[in-house]
Amino acid sequence: MKLLEYQGKELFQKYGIAVPKGELVRKGEALPNISFPFMLKSQVLAGDRGRQGGVLAVERAEDFERARAQLFQTAIGGNVPEMLLAEERILAKQELYVSLSFSTDTRSPVLSLSLRGGSGVAEAGVYAVNELWGLPDFFLREACQKSGIPMSSQLFSVIRLLWKLFSEEKALLCEINPLFVLEDGSCVAGDAKVILDDTVVNPEFRPYVELDGDLGILASGGGASMLNLDTLAHYGGKPANYVEYSGNPPASVVEELAIRVLSKPGLKGCWVIGGTANFTDIYETLTGFAQGLKKVHPKPNFPIVIRRDGLRREEAFKMLKELGEREGYNFHLLGPETEMAESAKILVDLAYVKP
Repeated sequence: MKLLEYQGKELFQKYGIAVPKGELVRKGEALPNISFPFMLKSQVLAGDRGRQGGVLAVERAEDFERARAQLFQTAIGGNVPEMLLAEERILAKQELYVSLSFSTDTRSPVLSLSLRGGSGVAEAGVYAVNELWGLPDFFLREACQKSGIPMSSQLFSVIRLLWKLFSEEKALLCEINPLFVLEDGSCVAGDAKVILDDTVVNPEFRPYVELDGDLGILASGGGASMLNLDTLAHYGGKPANYVEYSGNPPASVVEELAIRVLSKPGLKGCWVIGGTANFTDIYETLTGFAQGLKKVHPKPNFPIVIRRDGLRREEAFKMLKELGEREGYNFHLLGPETEMAESAKILVDLAYVKP
C-alpha cells in the first residue's frame, strides 16, 4: 500500500524523524495557520509532482486561493488530489536523497544515498544492509564516504530511525527526497514516500478456498499459485484447499494459515510452495509455519514438501531441519535447484505411495 506524503510524514513523526510544520487543506477550507511563505503540495500517489505542477509556492495571502484552485484542477499521473498539504518552507544548506528498500540483486535490504536530493536519484549509491548488523557506524561512515556525503551524528540518527521504521512496519520502501540538512546540522524530511506491504496492513484478507482433495497447500505468489495448483493436478495430486500468503507477512499470519490448512482431517501431505521471493523474509514466514504446525493435533505424520527461496532461506531451512529431527516431522526441504513443478511431483509421489 502506497501512502500519501502526509501519511508517510505522520509515520516519520511516529518514529522521531523531523518533518516541516504542515496542515492539510481541503476544498473550501480557510487559509491554513502557517506563516508565509509556505509550500502547497498536491497529495496524490504519483512521483515527480514538482515538475508536473503539483507543488506551488504561496508567498502571500492573495496567492493562496489561486494556488489552491490550480492544484485541485491539476491531474498528476492521472490522479486529481482530494486534499493538499500546506507546509512551511525550509531553507536548507543541503538536500540529500536517502531511502531503504529491497534489492532483487542482493536479496537484502539496501540503503541508497545521494548528495543530490531531488534530481540525483539515478546517481545514488546503493549499499546492501546485513539485517543482523543493522546500520553500525562503520557501515554508515563507509556509505557516506563513497557517496560523497558529509558525515554527522544527526544524519546517522535519521538513517537509523528510517531503518527502525522500515523494519518494524515491514515496509517495502521508505524514501526521503529531499532530506533537508539545515545550517545547524539538523535534518528535516522534505518529502515522504512510503510503501507498506498490503498483507501486513490487511492481514485478514487472505483468499482461502476449501477444496475436496487431501493435499494441504500454502502458496505464495498470487497468479503463480494458481499455476502450481494446475501442475499439482497434472501429476495426480488432489488439492485440499487454496490459500496464498504473498508479500512479506509476519509469522503470526502464516501461523494462523498453517493451523487452518493442516487441521483438515484426512490429509496425506502438505505443500508449501513459492518461487524466489525478493521481498519476503523466508525465515519469518517459515517460522510462522513451524509455530502453526506444532499447534496441530494429532501431530501430522504425512510428508511436508517445502519449496522456497528468498531472504534468509538457509537460516529457515536449518531451523526446520532441526525441528524435524527433534519432533519427527517428515520435512522435504527444496530450494531453487528444484523447479516448482518438480516439487509437485515429489509431493504426489511421497503422499500417494502404493502399498
